[in-house]
Amino acid sequence: MDMNEAPILEFNKVTKHFIAKGEVDKTAIKELSIKLYPGMVVGLLGQNGAGKSTLMRCALGIIEASFGEITILGESVSQLSSKAKSQIGYVPQQPFGYEGFSVARALDLHRSFYPEWDIELEREWLQRFDLDTKQQVQRLSVGQRQSLALIMAMAYRPKLLILDEPVASLDPIARRKFMADLFDLALESGSAVLFSSHITSDLERVASHLALMKEGELLLFKEIDSVREEVKLLTLPTGEVLPIELNVLNRTADKVLVDNFCSKICPSDSKIQVESMNLEQLFMEFHR
Repeated sequence: MDMNEAPILEFNKVTKHFIAKGEVDKTAIKELSIKLYPGMVVGLLGQNGAGKSTLMRCALGIIEASFGEITILGESVSQLSSKAKSQIGYVPQQPFGYEGFSVARALDLHRSFYPEWDIELEREWLQRFDLDTKQQVQRLSVGQRQSLALIMAMAYRPKLLILDEPVASLDPIARRKFMADLFDLALESGSAVLFSSHITSDLERVASHLALMKEGELLLFKEIDSVREEVKLLTLPTGEVLPIELNVLNRTADKVLVDNFCSKICPSDSKIQVESMNLEQLFMEFHR
């Protein structure tokens, strides 16, 4: 990734309220700021209702943010040019239409909108997902429709790829194959990827960065390697004071989930017990 370039996607203090009967019924996103640069693969992690899908829909202009600014390729999402729109790929949670079309005809129609379409990539992924181009779209399984949606979103190598639970309907083998290529494709195409998943092993496998959301707030955003090194679960002995340099993410009795950890803050002779975690353990401790 090249952070010396302009960001492909930028959220600047974005807030989204949902209004009912003239009053704020729910705040789905709270003053969220984040930048995605070329080659960056950001995994969104959070419970249902944390605001992940709302964030993605705001980025796409499907719904309008209440406050703040969102830009894609330097353009406001409210006034995107046709050129910028053609550089965005999106796969929603639910597979979309093309009923009445064969897979081949659906791809022919979709391909016609994108002059930069990579036909070799399309063919490779059709084979990878074992899709029969003669089969009718309405007769595809949920997983097969999701596979087709992924091909349609990625074969023109968009600069921004937004994936909302993209592999939830795929079998484990197809999911692993897809995730294995996602990071390489982003680097090769100079793209930025924002994807949500509840499958933490997928996030650990391909994400360059983790964005952890809770109740509409972005509470942690950093490189995956830094998450492994700096986010720890501490067990405090009775009367032990937590070093002020640490950023507390969650606390339950004597268990404290912290960021910005380093051995200088809690040296080896400290009585504080330090535990490393994988993403699944981090997620569980974050919501304990």
